[in-house]
Amino acid sequence: MASYSRTAYLALKKETTEGTAVTPDVFIPFLSEDIVTEWGSIAAQPVANNRTLNIRRVDTAIPSPSGTITIQIEPRNIPHFLLGVFGAVTTGRYIPCTSMSGAGFTAGETITGGTSAATAVVTKASSEKDYVITGAFTGSFTDGETITGGTSAVTATLTKADTAAYGHEFIAPQTTDETYTVEIGYDSEAIRYTGARFNGIKFNSADNVWIAELSVMARYEFKMARVTAVTTSGAGAKTITVDQTTGLATSDTIKLFRPVSTNPSTGAYQDFSAASTKTHTIGTIPTETTFTITTLQTSTAVGDLIVLAPQTPSYSVGNELAYIGQTVIRVDTTSDLIITDTSTNTDTIEEFEINIENKIEFRHAANGANVKDRFPAKSFLMGLTGSGKITRTYTDPTYLDYLRKSRKFALRILCTGAALPNVADFNFSLDLRVADARYKPFAPSVSNDDLLNQEMEFDMNYDSSDAYMIKAIVVNENTSY
Repeated sequence: MASYSRTAYLALKKETTEGTAVTPDVFIPFLSEDIVTEWGSIAAQPVANNRTLNIRRVDTAIPSPSGTITIQIEPRNIPHFLLGVFGAVTTGRYIPCTSMSGAGFTAGETITGGTSAATAVVTKASSEKDYVITGAFTGSFTDGETITGGTSAVTATLTKADTAAYGHEFIAPQTTDETYTVEIGYDSEAIRYTGARFNGIKFNSADNVWIAELSVMARYEFKMARVTAVTTSGAGAKTITVDQTTGLATSDTIKLFRPVSTNPSTGAYQDFSAASTKTHTIGTIPTETTFTITTLQTSTAVGDLIVLAPQTPSYSVGNELAYIGQTVIRVDTTSDLIITDTSTNTDTIEEFEINIENKIEFRHAANGANVKDRFPAKSFLMGLTGSGKITRTYTDPTYLDYLRKSRKFALRILCTGAALPNVADFNFSLDLRVADARYKPFAPSVSNDDLLNQEMEFDMNYDSSDAYMIKAIVVNENTSY
């Protein structure tokens, strides 16, 4: 059973301080992960007129643990990852609207319903002028009424409003300092990564389900700690000496594994805190090589392994988002590049792919002599790139003309999921918007007895009028992330 994949789990939690572990308490169903840590060494082979002196190894710096986590997108969970990739979120009650006048509402002003006299404070109005994120409501807005800004005098037609419908807006580029503790749990133990950054995300429509592939890079890994000194069993406070505590947090539950020296592939978890109890709770972590517990059942031995005990996941999920049947794609080449629900410029896009990547560089330094000092000393945020691809059957030269003119276009991919529970007229949704995209070279593909297909790759650029390169808006009933 310990080898079966469905006994694994993914958990994460945002850190207060980069690289300082917290116990992850957000559990997210996932499809796969392949995070790898290279615990490397290099040969030290001097010329010494003695062949045996040429066979030695030196431990090397450990590159950032990195890999990919793949999930099916669920609208309660995806904001955790979007926050890591985009760097910040604007959250508030979500009010869709139409016909917004002038330059749009101003952050901080009060909007008032012309019929209901209800009010709300504007946190953010979209540059496309089709929604407002607000603070607290007073009263109840009426569907279809006119709302007016108290400072700007801007007006708009409110589509619908509900105090329990929340919008979460993510915009790139911006500085992102969000780091996470990420835990991959198995049947008998768990591995933890701290100072983890979600440096990239790839959206696609595999098997008619929205899929996100998250690129992860971390500062540290806690796979296990090796006991380096004997601690005698008994009651009262006990200090366990190990080679690494980075990655552990107070109140974590741990286990002691004792390998069999004659056969390293076998061993056993020891009774650790009381008779027939395999787990123990960490009290304090005073140094990088010690932690304390209370009342030790089994004396430790040099070479014992301290591992994280797995948690019991608790999930809060709704329905995963579908592609065909829930998603509308609009491509806009008008001068204003405004794509709203009332736009008529939808197209029969058969598949799509959106990629966002923050370039993050991890640097090493000579900071000490512990295991953690082999890991990166610091991470630096650098550039941002965005690209994508849309696929459709070739019918006319319209898109080839966009390519030929190097014409910028806007792209909107809107997925509307199930109804929000106990929220009138609102559904879960994920809305991706690209402000300025440019096609890369493409041509319709030709194969025997097949339709002509065109895979249109594009790069994303920053649009100064909309003030973003890519935007994601999630609507659900969660009040914060």
